[in-house]
Amino acid sequence: MKISRRSFLKLSAGTVALGAVVGYTGHAQGRAILIGHQLDQTGAVAAFAKWHNQAIAAAIKRLNEQKGIAGRPVELVNSDDSQTQPAVGKDQFGKLVNQKNADFVIGSVFSGTNIATAPLAKELKTVYFPQGISTPITGDQGNRYIFKSYHSVRAAVEASYRWALDNLGKRWTIVASDLEFAQSQAQDFSAKVREAGGIVIDIITVPFRTPDFLSSLNKINLSKTEALYQAFNAVDTVRFMPAAFEFGITRRVPVFGLIEGVDVLDVNTPPYEGAYFVTSYPRRADQIPSELTKLDASYRERVGIGTEGKSLDGKEVVPIADLFGSWQAVSLIKLGVEQSNWQSKKDNPAFIQALEVNRILKAEESFPQGEQFLRAQDHLSFHSHYIERVENGKLNVKVRLPEGLYTPQVDYTKEAF
Repeated sequence: MKISRRSFLKLSAGTVALGAVVGYTGHAQGRAILIGHQLDQTGAVAAFAKWHNQAIAAAIKRLNEQKGIAGRPVELVNSDDSQTQPAVGKDQFGKLVNQKNADFVIGSVFSGTNIATAPLAKELKTVYFPQGISTPITGDQGNRYIFKSYHSVRAAVEASYRWALDNLGKRWTIVASDLEFAQSQAQDFSAKVREAGGIVIDIITVPFRTPDFLSSLNKINLSKTEALYQAFNAVDTVRFMPAAFEFGITRRVPVFGLIEGVDVLDVNTPPYEGAYFVTSYPRRADQIPSELTKLDASYRERVGIGTEGKSLDGKEVVPIADLFGSWQAVSLIKLGVEQSNWQSKKDNPAFIQALEVNRILKAEESFPQGEQFLRAQDHLSFHSHYIERVENGKLNVKVRLPEGLYTPQVDYTKEAF
């Protein structure tokens, strides 16, 4: 079942903009509110995690310049290293809470770590903002202590699948890593293709960090395939796309996928030319919708992102869209604390209930990605998506898409604390 924006608003008991929260005067004082970060300093998502940490620090700096949260200063507390390994990340979450006294925790961008950590967050009664996007994180693998301040795989697929079928083809082959993040894409995209009357020729699963893509590429039936969906993270995309290019696949069928697979990669090489990506925010400043340009400029300046989506020294590609999840998690913490009169973790039930309202979050410095919805049942944020295509080595926006609202799989509001 597809839910329109109008239907969403009808579900709401009321809509609340962050700007409606009463401000606080005076200098920040009292015990600091500690925001922990389940930081992957090494491993497959380390390049993402570094920038997430920078975004969190920038968001906290902005809050402290504005007298903190409820008049209290805010501090960032990092884990030692979650290593992009679920068991290690879960252990680091426990240390953040039990040893470093984190009040709230912003999670890893690795979906497997988020899923492993979710039960511990509930056990320790600590509100957790995972940054992976696998659909089950806000589905049957989540709980009432989980909030997602950025999209899920299913939302991205829901927003984009119809455009992909209408413009790229009806007969699809899906090639996906065995990571949770990629398998979530394979499951959700194949389901929507079939629902829309398209055909899934094959779903080819590839071991994470496989040394050779040849056997997988040989399985693609190009005589039947009209379009190819690829689902890898950057570690594998940087090898899959050149292999598919050398194999001649990218010149015979259009290639489509989520931007998270190339978010830290420079696409200015022949293997990426012509590829399509569903994104949640344009990489390049000149592709931003006009109503967001001022917010975009401020956000880039605070986080340290240039107009082409690279670090200010031009040496690194920044996962600009991905970082909104962490920036906006800080904003949701502020919103929940101030609306619930949160004082300490004993008030977490009130904090959670304060955020469990179908609400519009208006585009402003707290939510610079643009206007979005926070849904009460599954604690998931929805926002605009875009189709971007690599043209002459640069990502260009082809169309802006809706929010990708879909029927919630769960209703966390019915769970006991």
